[in-house]
Amino acid sequence: MSQRKAIGIDLGTTFSAVAHIDSYGKPQIIPNSENERITPSVILFDGSNAIVGTLAKTNSVAEPERIVDFVKREMGKPKEQFQRAFEDKVYSAEELSALILRKLKTDAEKFLRCPVTDAVITVPAYFNDAERTATITAGQLAGLNVLQIINEPTAAAVAYGLDKLDQDQTVFVFDLGGGTFDVTIMRIEGHKITMLATNGDHRLGGKDWDDVIVNFVAEEFDRAHGENPLLDLQSYQDLQSRALAAKLQLSSRPRTALVHSYNGKSVKVELTREDFEKRTRHLIEKCKTICEMVMQEAKLKWSELNKVLLVGGMTRMPMVREMIAQLSPVPLATDVNPDEAVAVGATIQAILLMLQEEEKSGAKTLPEDTRQQFSSREGALMQVTNITSHTLGVVLWDDRELEEYVFPMINKMSAIPATAKNYFGTANANMPRAVVRIVEGESSLPGECVSLGTCDVELPPFLPKGSPVELVYEYNENQILEVAVQACGNETKISIERNTGLAPHEVARAKEGLATLSVS
Repeated sequence: MSQRKAIGIDLGTTFSAVAHIDSYGKPQIIPNSENERITPSVILFDGSNAIVGTLAKTNSVAEPERIVDFVKREMGKPKEQFQRAFEDKVYSAEELSALILRKLKTDAEKFLRCPVTDAVITVPAYFNDAERTATITAGQLAGLNVLQIINEPTAAAVAYGLDKLDQDQTVFVFDLGGGTFDVTIMRIEGHKITMLATNGDHRLGGKDWDDVIVNFVAEEFDRAHGENPLLDLQSYQDLQSRALAAKLQLSSRPRTALVHSYNGKSVKVELTREDFEKRTRHLIEKCKTICEMVMQEAKLKWSELNKVLLVGGMTRMPMVREMIAQLSPVPLATDVNPDEAVAVGATIQAILLMLQEEEKSGAKTLPEDTRQQFSSREGALMQVTNITSHTLGVVLWDDRELEEYVFPMINKMSAIPATAKNYFGTANANMPRAVVRIVEGESSLPGECVSLGTCDVELPPFLPKGSPVELVYEYNENQILEVAVQACGNETKISIERNTGLAPHEVARAKEGLATLSVS
């Protein structure tokens, strides 16, 4: 039987990374073709070429109109809400992410000298159904068989816990990257890693700290010269890269200076770490609030934790570490690389899934060293259990109150995979069809939840009002929903007409369009 090669991909907002399991059963980061361990998630369109990575990032100031970055923040949006046009072609968030994934896949194949077929791709724990579906679509458009979508903090905990399966402990994972923020509490016990609680903000990350510096310098420039340097795209990109460099410098030194030139004029601004921390206090407070919320959800005290795991480049900032130290007396885990842990955890999960397939089929395709590496001292395979990060509900009509409300089908923090079954009565007699409206969120008000889409169900004729309709929600390991409806004995598995991301008929067209682009 020919061997399949699986990789783990951390598809990040600002940087991405890839890992594999070597012939000794050890996880290793795969360097890209530029020999870097992480790849900037930046695309430069150059005719029929899409250049991904450092070259694209360094050209962002010179050619800002041909650059795409921070695309992860747009995942799950339909093309009407987010698109970028280059060379008369319009690209969705999935297609742009697929180009980054194609670069990672090609570089992995070059390094490993074999085709890469399968991948586990990571997403923020707080990503919703639409964002997760879009990530799977991006993987498929890149030519990958997506084995699973796994939460980034879970992946980091898996990387940390691989050689600690004999040490029972509760781990607090603080994951602050370039564009997203997640907090997850994991329990490592025996050969199991179980998610206890999760919370986050997928629009909070390093870029928000950068923007504070950008706006500060722009205000100083405006005060000195009466002009706004942010109105010019090239000037904005230049200032963005200078702000990023200043932020990094302030992690290791008490002060830095920024010089910005625009329209033949320039300004020099000095920024101290103390001033920077004051200006970004509201962002740290946001992080702190989410940390406290997740501890409440887990019903734990800070003293009950055993380790704090810091993931994501932003956790190198002194202000982040000071905030964590104030909250928790628990020691930081020092044996995990914040930039690489997520990709390493993803490739471990890929191997675990393939080992599970081996157990079911009886066909052994992986080396014995690998099998032993991923087993506990009892010989059982390491197991990872996630929980739902959002409540999944259905919109119903209240006859007494004469208004719509959300009925929760699968509650937040349910173990995954999850199945829920409920019976509802038809709202009127002789209804020819029922429209099932699916939402995600913690509110009972439909307007305060995220609408995932609808299912249109044909009903048998002449049903009296209140006839029972059975609704089944199945939430799989990727936290993507499937719906089944049964009315008077007729069961139908129905596809959700999602009002998010690329529609099924658009995916095939997107694949054809991307095939004409060369990616380097």
